[in-house]
Amino acid sequence: MIKLICVVKRNRSLSVEEFHDHWRGRHARLISETPGVADRIVRYEQNHRSAEDYKRGGDFDGVAIQWFDSMDDFVAMVVDPEYQAHVAPDERELLDLDGLVWILTDEEEVVIPGPEERDEPVIKLVCMVKRRPGMAIDDFHHHWRTVHSPLNCDTPSIARYFVRYERNHRAKADYARPGASDFDGAAVEWYPSVRAFYDMIGEPAYGELIAPDEDRF
Repeated sequence: MIKLICVVKRNRSLSVEEFHDHWRGRHARLISETPGVADRIVRYEQNHRSAEDYKRGGDFDGVAIQWFDSMDDFVAMVVDPEYQAHVAPDERELLDLDGLVWILTDEEEVVIPGPEERDEPVIKLVCMVKRRPGMAIDDFHHHWRTVHSPLNCDTPSIARYFVRYERNHRAKADYARPGASDFDGAAVEWYPSVRAFYDMIGEPAYGELIAPDEDRF
């Protein structure tokens, strides 16, 4: 299984509201109903940027995540005539294609699984991660797996804030893609609320343990 994780930016001809309506409605229907597309995607999710988060600034509007059985299936979908005839034109209308950031990752590695069912709403942090300049690719992934993730899990005052936490490591084959971005993966973290996230990064242990380790890798 591989995943496409794409940070999306709206076409500047669209307002924020128009973009989210179009993405939820027309574009989602095209993905789910177009032959050659729907039958190759194992799972498709849209993560719409919260209205509250727009107050921070920045020009991204959400994250699309798609699962495929293989990288070959992803490539076959993109070149499929049905995709080119129906989905690609809608992407040009919906998105700032030059502003997209995307990578292909291996299947997610779940660090904190969270409950099977959740009755309360949650918010998600989707963070594209990039290794420290000069750090080897393998060293980065090893540190993320064996040092940084355990720090989050094994520090009680930090771990208590997570509803779920997963790592998405960039697939080795994707590093060779011409014109690819220089990100190395994506962390996806669920919290009970925006306030909970900010409370977590305000914990003394975050400043003493987590943040310094982020600087290391």
